[in-house]
Amino acid sequence: MLGIFFFNVANAGTSSLYVSPATLDKNVGDTFMVAVSIAPNGPKVCAVEGKLLLDKLSCQNIVLGEGMMAQKSPSCADLSFLLGIPGCVTENKTLFTMTVQGENEGLAILDIVGIDVVGEGVPLPFTLVKGSYTLSIKAVTPQTPIVPVTPVIPQIIDDIDTGNVIEQAPVCVCEDWEDWQWDLNKDCGQGGCDSRQLLQTRERECNPESCEIEVENRCVADAYCASAIPIEDSTQTATILDTLGSIGYGWLIGGLILLILLIVIPYFLKRKKRR
Repeated sequence: MLGIFFFNVANAGTSSLYVSPATLDKNVGDTFMVAVSIAPNGPKVCAVEGKLLLDKLSCQNIVLGEGMMAQKSPSCADLSFLLGIPGCVTENKTLFTMTVQGENEGLAILDIVGIDVVGEGVPLPFTLVKGSYTLSIKAVTPQTPIVPVTPVIPQIIDDIDTGNVIEQAPVCVCEDWEDWQWDLNKDCGQGGCDSRQLLQTRERECNPESCEIEVENRCVADAYCASAIPIEDSTQTATILDTLGSIGYGWLIGGLILLILLIVIPYFLKRKKRR
């Protein structure tokens, strides 16, 4: 039975744990962003464990990928991690992004050790693509902004005998969402919201552009909208008042005519008797 188990694992597709971009030419003191991702090949990947090793690089910041569940989240103080992927995945998934700075001249390495890639209850075979970055010294090293780099996806060999290669889709690197914004003119019921709600919008930037959702909308209950009287209600009220007014004027005119008749008829009857 144990032999069957190892046979199945050995024949499972080999997933790829990779650092992207894998190579860059930078200057000492430059900061740049890299992504650590998993590319399943066949079986689902449900969890990844490992530890980052940095040579000639220093960690500046680490941000978990969207939807990741961390049993142990990596940080600049402790670069080990154990991350779960809710629902497991069969497609490329960014585990986390990391901002690093070049410290010394030469070949800088971002490596990962102690790796375990786990599928649905079984360990999975994997390959590792680490990051190698050439750092040079400039006469003057200006401060450069942190610019998201378009990840370069490694090719995965699907069949060792034939050498067939599968091109993987680009991995998105997105910034954090901005704060929710709303219309200061208090336009209730816009963007498909209920008449008692306001439309709120937030945005973020992704690299490459439009590879992920960059704009989100939501409808939020608002006290101003809830207390406002709809135009159609006020129109109905005015119509009812006009109708009641019309009925009141008719009764008033009818009453006046009846009063006149009550006065005039007795007068003529008295004159007739005198004659």
